[in-house]
Amino acid sequence: MLNTEYNMKVDNISKERFEKAKKKIIKKYPGAHTVMDPNGQYYVATKNGRDINNLQIGQTMDAYNFEYEDDLYGFNAALNKVTMIPHSNTVVEAWLKTEVAIKSYHVVNRNSNKFSDD
Repeated sequence: MLNTEYNMKVDNISKERFEKAKKKIIKKYPGAHTVMDPNGQYYVATKNGRDINNLQIGQTMDAYNFEYEDDLYGFNAALNKVTMIPHSNTVVEAWLKTEVAIKSYHVVNRNSNKFSDD
């Protein structure tokens, strides 16, 4: 998994901007809520507790077809193609980062057929 170290500057974000981002996310993922991980960082989860920023990791794991017992190399290669978005230092950052991640995934999914890994 590619780990992108990215800390958003959220000191100058208005409450209205935060509420707007939160509203958009909850509309797309009803029941979305903030969770604190064991390291004291925050992320936005679905109503079932799955990290919205990193849903692609779970989807890749669920979709992988293990043909052989020792097929972990292929599995690791598949996971290495998925970007892992780190959790946030603040609740505001978590919601804003989730909004950006959702937009980014939408753009990538919409345009992925125009590009190849080759």
